[in-house]
Amino acid sequence: MNSGCVGAARARRHPQFPLLVLWTLLLLTRSSEEKKKRENTKDVIFDICATCHANASCVQKDGKDICECKYGFTGNGRTICHDKNECLSGICGEHAVCHNTHGSYYCVCHVGFQASNKHGTFIPNDGTKCIVVDCGSPPYIPNTLSAVDKTTYGNQILYTCQPNYVLESGNSAAVCNAKGKWEGADMVCKEIDCGKPPWLPNADIIWDNSTTLGSTVYYKCKDGFQSFGEHNFAQCTISHKWENITFECKEIICGQPPVLSFSNMIWNGATHPGSTVEYNCMKGFYSTGTKSHSVCSRNGSWEMLDLRCKKVQDFVNVTWKHPCVSWKRYYGSAGVNETYQVTMLMLGNESKETTDMLIKPPATEIAVNVCLQLRQPANYTVEIIADSINLRLRVRIAHSVIHPVVEKTIFNNISIFNDTCIKWHSAPGRRRSEETYLIHLVGLRWYQKEFSHETNLNFTTDSWNPELCLNLSSGSNYTVNISSADRNHSVLIHLNVPLAGHWDTPQVPSGILLNPSDPPSPQVEFMSTRDFIPLLSFLKVEGRNGPISSYQVIVIPGIPLCNFNCYSLTNLSYFSQGSESDNYVTAEFSAKSIPENRLTFVLGDRLYYGGFYNAPLKPRKAYCIVLRTVSQWNGMRTQSCVIWAHIRDIAFPVQHLTIVILSSVAAISTIFLLLLCLACSTFNSS
Repeated sequence: MNSGCVGAARARRHPQFPLLVLWTLLLLTRSSEEKKKRENTKDVIFDICATCHANASCVQKDGKDICECKYGFTGNGRTICHDKNECLSGICGEHAVCHNTHGSYYCVCHVGFQASNKHGTFIPNDGTKCIVVDCGSPPYIPNTLSAVDKTTYGNQILYTCQPNYVLESGNSAAVCNAKGKWEGADMVCKEIDCGKPPWLPNADIIWDNSTTLGSTVYYKCKDGFQSFGEHNFAQCTISHKWENITFECKEIICGQPPVLSFSNMIWNGATHPGSTVEYNCMKGFYSTGTKSHSVCSRNGSWEMLDLRCKKVQDFVNVTWKHPCVSWKRYYGSAGVNETYQVTMLMLGNESKETTDMLIKPPATEIAVNVCLQLRQPANYTVEIIADSINLRLRVRIAHSVIHPVVEKTIFNNISIFNDTCIKWHSAPGRRRSEETYLIHLVGLRWYQKEFSHETNLNFTTDSWNPELCLNLSSGSNYTVNISSADRNHSVLIHLNVPLAGHWDTPQVPSGILLNPSDPPSPQVEFMSTRDFIPLLSFLKVEGRNGPISSYQVIVIPGIPLCNFNCYSLTNLSYFSQGSESDNYVTAEFSAKSIPENRLTFVLGDRLYYGGFYNAPLKPRKAYCIVLRTVSQWNGMRTQSCVIWAHIRDIAFPVQHLTIVILSSVAAISTIFLLLLCLACSTFNSS
């Protein structure tokens, strides 16, 4: 079986041999044909250009034709010319993207940049490059301001509303986009308008009809009403509202009239301005004043009275000169129609005899003299009674000699001087010795319920005419009880200390009128200048007649001698002037806000002080500067003024001087250069 298989294999190999022989013959035949062909072509001229690749050009170099790939292709020029990727070399430059094409390329700028040739695509062989997009000046938006720093792609500017305007709607930011346009800002600014000012009950309005930012409206109480609050004005603010007003008008009510000691009040209960209350002294007292009524004033208080009710004094300084009894009586300047009942009782062992008589001396007569019909020698008891005051005088006459039995009196002829001093006369005939008096005083104020001043004093003197001066608070009513040390005798005295108290008139320039009730003026250094505005300062003072509320700086234009009346000066601000010659308040400082008791102030710095605009002074004009001290409390306002400065012929502002100086320097420099050039040309020509 194995031999059969081998034989079959050999039988299959025999057909391959002829094929191998045939293949060898074909190769030999082709080799000979190519050899012949090469030999035949030696005599034919070879054309290189015909063999160039389709993307190649035939060029001559060194006298020979060669094939070179066209621009944008790379290879041997004949068999290979494939596309060249120029983008690999960064040929487009910065801020650009390279796009390769078949045989070429093109460049496109990044967003925010544009080709310098203004086309969308470019090839940088002509110097074209990508530059950043510039949007130029930002667009105009009415009533706005903008600060421009950069105007290229991606930069942002912010708009703000002009002064006196406020943002109503829209976006305030603008951005430079890739197209070279500013986009995004669409804000709308509208002028600040506060509308009509608020209405205040019982007040009149003083207003120039302006409703924009900074406008001011003033209020004044109507007749019969009184102002309360520090600020009588409102200002238009950035919030579109009238603000800063702390002012209201309340009906003037004087309240309960003051109570005067030992007097009767005749009053119908009315407390409005013009209401009147009458006073008359009680029985046994007489009036020392000239005015017996008080009127409710427009400042909400009852008028001060000089009415005082003093106790009637009778049977003073009793003397006997046979057969008459004399004495003095004090019923005031008006006098009194007094009737005296005289009873004489004759004394004896066997009988008593009584004689009655009536005496009515003239009403205004102080000295009274009664002559008696007496029998001698006899003893009498005489009693004289003053009917109106039920005061009795008893004397005993022995053999026509009078022995007064009137109780010892140590308070006679009481008088008040210098508002706080008391003087009296001790009974005559007393043995001169030291007398000690006990003094109890109580002080009240009808307009200030919480005020009370109470103290006890001892006073010792050997004078028959003692004088006592007390340290009392101004603007107060005092009840002073003076008693002898044994408390057998006493007197009650009523004092009314005026509001001003004791007053020392300060030295002030002429033209200033001071009233003792006005507040004291601060210490200032008077400045009189020409061509410049001085630096002003003052030291604040303590209030004497009430607390100091504020200090106001008042500008009076065009007054060469600074003559004026302090109470006629205005309270209006610079913007409320009727004309340029009207005075105005340029600054106000609260007394509590002044640091270290000293204030330094510069005129015309264009700032607001206490709601008043400190306006710059105009050049070539004269001004009088006044410092006004205001005391406002308990519904009353007092003020005093002092001249602070006198300014004349103010120079032009610094800006004008700067322009003039720079112009002069430029002109001088130009002339100098021209002269120098002329000198050089003359030197060269010589």
